[in-house]
Amino acid sequence: MTKQEAIEKLLSWVREQVGYQEGANNYNKYAEDKRLVQLYGWDAQNQPWCDLWTDAAFIHCFGLETAAAMTYQPIGDGSAACWRSAQFFKEHGAFSQYPEAGDVIFFFVNGAINHQGIVESVSGGVVYTIEGNSSDSVAKRAYSIGAPNIAGYGRPDWEAASTEKSEEADEPKDPDAPRLGTVTVELPVLTNGMGGNAVAALQGILRYQKYSLGSCGVDGEFGVATLAAVRNYQVRNDLERDGIVGEATWRKLLERR
Repeated sequence: MTKQEAIEKLLSWVREQVGYQEGANNYNKYAEDKRLVQLYGWDAQNQPWCDLWTDAAFIHCFGLETAAAMTYQPIGDGSAACWRSAQFFKEHGAFSQYPEAGDVIFFFVNGAINHQGIVESVSGGVVYTIEGNSSDSVAKRAYSIGAPNIAGYGRPDWEAASTEKSEEADEPKDPDAPRLGTVTVELPVLTNGMGGNAVAALQGILRYQKYSLGSCGVDGEFGVATLAAVRNYQVRNDLERDGIVGEATWRKLLERR
């Protein structure tokens, strides 16, 4: 199995999980896999499960021993805590600020690493993810690369699952360069006054394409500066100058550059 085949195997499984909703008291089907008990040394059912979901993905796709090697976890003393899982990557020199498909993305919550997911793709200054226990479900998300709540990316040991080194492994990493193409995702219509991750993703794309966001920068708030940037973008790309980011504007924004 090549590195790319291993990545596609992982992403195929996590995409199938999108939409799954937890039950009462954090119950989730992934914790029923007894191999997770072997990995952690304890039963993590009825606990916050974003870390557990990530481990379940690697275990389902590659088996317990290979999954543990890929995520640098000792079997029997692994971790269902995000901060500790991030530490495993850091201790093995496998923690990066530049995302790639298949990476484990870690997030700051209240000043500590307390959430994670899996990178689906990176394109145009935006990182697209699939995350477990995101609003109590498995969900797709999008963020601007460099968003302040992103702690970094754990790079799995793909050699543990592959027999062939990726040709891209030694390429220099540009944090803003489009890579791997876009994915088909549901993107909302954005207008002045809105906020959230989709707005931050929009701002990241605009900033990458050299449109000014004023002093606010990528703050996830669709204000006056973002409105002006959108209108300027629309004028320069022969789109209706309405300041609304709908299907046509999104499609142009997400074109591979």
